[in-house]
Parts: sequence; C-alpha cells; structure tokens
Amino acid sequence: MKHFFFSLQPRERLMGLAALLVAALLWSTGAWARVQGSWDDWRALEEDALVQKSWIAKEREIRNATALAVQGLDSGHGYDQAKLVAEAINATNEAGLSANTESPKTTKAGKFAIHSLQMRCSKADLASVLRFYESVKSRAPYLAIGNLSMTAERGSAGTVTFKATITALELLGQIPSGVKAAEAEEGK
Repeated sequence: MKHFFFSLQPRERLMGLAALLVAALLWSTGAWARVQGSWDDWRALEEDALVQKSWIAKEREIRNATALAVQGLDSGHGYDQAKLVAEAINATNEAGLSANTESPKTTKAGKFAIHSLQMRCSKADLASVLRFYESVKSRAPYLAIGNLSMTAERGSAGTVTFKATITALELLGQIPSGVKAAEAEEGK
C-alpha cells in the first residue's frame, strides 16, 4: 500500500489524502451524532426515572385524593351505555336541541367502566347550549362533558354547531380495597 501511494503523482497523492480526510470527517461526525444521541437518550431516561420516583413518592396523597373522589360514589350506580345514551338525549331535549349521536365506547379499568358518547348538534343557539351544559352538570359526578367544541353556522346568525363527548362513570363493584384502606388511614 505504501509502495502504491508513493508511486502516484504528487497531485494524486494530495487528492487521495483529501478524500481520506473527507471520509474521516464524515465518519467522525456520524460517530459524534451517535454518541450525542445515546447521551440524550440516557438523560431522557434519567428524567423519566425522576418523574416516576416523584409519582411513587406521592402514592399516599394520590390514594387519599382517590378515596375522597370515590367517597360519594355508590356501588352499582352510574350510567351504563344504554343509560348514558338516554340521559344524553334527555339533556339535549331539555335544552331544546336535537342531537346526532354515535354508539358509545367503553373503557374498563379495574372496578370502573368509563363510557364515552360522541354527539353533534347543528343550528343550536348559545342559550340552548348553556341549558344543555347545566342539565349535564346537574347529573354529576356520574356524567360529564368533555371535548366541547363549537363552530359558527354559516348563513345563520347566532347559531352554532357543537360537538361534545359525554362521559359516564360506572362503578362495577365495591370500592377497591386500596381505596378503603386509604379512607381508614385518613380517618385515624
């Protein structure tokens, strides 16, 4: 290799060295990017670990807050999918609205079931929307409005189309034992 290099013209040697330097530069920048990416990943993992440690440290506080939140809930009460649809339609009728609904979706987590219903009302005046809000608010804590959005109707002054997600909570069994234990500790 050495013999081949020195048999080249000086101009060819210079171009070969320049090509070698460019290749070394490209390799080193790629290596640096990989090292820096690994370092950033490591720091992100450390930050995630700190966040997880802080949540673990707040376990007692979270259990107590859960106990307070669940305290007013009764076992077997709440709204299942059919009752959710019925209550949402009743709330819209009380407000003087007509709604289009999609079929509800259910998410189960332990002793709780959370049912979500997408609904849409066209050509609604703001007073009716406020009456609807108050009607749903009176059914709390088992029924709530989420993701409410309103869009002005074109050509109709003072009317809107609003979309909302109505969420219902259903307690499937008894209050979880961990929550009862936290309630007992809180009472001491």
